[in-house]
Amino acid sequence: MKFLKLPILLMTLIFSVACLAAGNPRPGFPHDTLIFHVKKAASGVVNCDGGHASFIRYDEVAMEIVPVDIYITMVDWNQVDNDGDGLFDEDPAGDANGDTFDDDDFDGLIDEDGVEPGAETAFTDCDGLDGDITLVMRDTDPRAGWISSQEWFIRGIGKPEQNFAFWTNADQVTCVLVDDPDGTPNTGDEVVDCSYDNSDWIPLGYVSTDDYNGEICVKQVSLKGKNSKKGGGKTPFCDITEEFQVDVDVDGDGVFDVDAGFDLADQFIFSVSCLDVPETDVDESFGCALSRMIWDVDEVNTTSKAKAQVFVSHTGSAKLKGGKIHGKHGQ
Repeated sequence: MKFLKLPILLMTLIFSVACLAAGNPRPGFPHDTLIFHVKKAASGVVNCDGGHASFIRYDEVAMEIVPVDIYITMVDWNQVDNDGDGLFDEDPAGDANGDTFDDDDFDGLIDEDGVEPGAETAFTDCDGLDGDITLVMRDTDPRAGWISSQEWFIRGIGKPEQNFAFWTNADQVTCVLVDDPDGTPNTGDEVVDCSYDNSDWIPLGYVSTDDYNGEICVKQVSLKGKNSKKGGGKTPFCDITEEFQVDVDVDGDGVFDVDAGFDLADQFIFSVSCLDVPETDVDESFGCALSRMIWDVDEVNTTSKAKAQVFVSHTGSAKLKGGKIHGKHGQ
């Protein structure tokens, strides 16, 4: 993990932990805390990676938020005993061949396992100055073919007049057959392309800390910086988990019909892989990347000094499934 602007990010993480002391929505479960700051665009690029804080930008000349999309993805974490010692994911090796006594992670073992992709939460692009922010959420289920399902909560941190708002959209990998040299299906020479289609976003909903399903999601503070008497600074998070649930057209017929027993309603978005390409002898639905969430920040209703805290709790597991995201149930 690397922080090139360490003081800023350290203060952010310490502050986020303090907030949670009075408001963990799901105590007892693994969780991640994310902070979204609105920061002046003129302050320059924020060089950081691997942290839990990100920066939406405000252009003081144009007096508007710099347009930004927040891409949220997951990878199926598959825990592996790389060195065959019967232990999984020990502390990363401090040296080429094991620990030394001056390592912080010294445990006397050599050739420890590293941590596989998908096991850690981090912003891989934390600065929205270039128009996008990328967040990779961790999977806490170590089984291949299974993903940890999550509950998502949000609240604004600051004065009541500050607001953070965005549209939620679904996107997924689409796999298509691009070449079959011998013209015969399932002979192993087929070429398949699997990629995201950014033109095929499916709108799911709208989130605003000022009003989400009739709730105000703001941790209010007074003008002097202390918690206001109204709510005492303990305003609950708004539960936005439903924005991560989608209907899935499993049989790929283009029609969603859950009553027929083929299609699925209200599935966790990151549990949806792509449909299998029947012309190949490989099941692409369990080999391609998972679906992703895209937050399209509302430049009009997000204010210049907004700060939002997002709490992600890993409370369950879901088996990966092939299919095409159809939309949000009831829409």
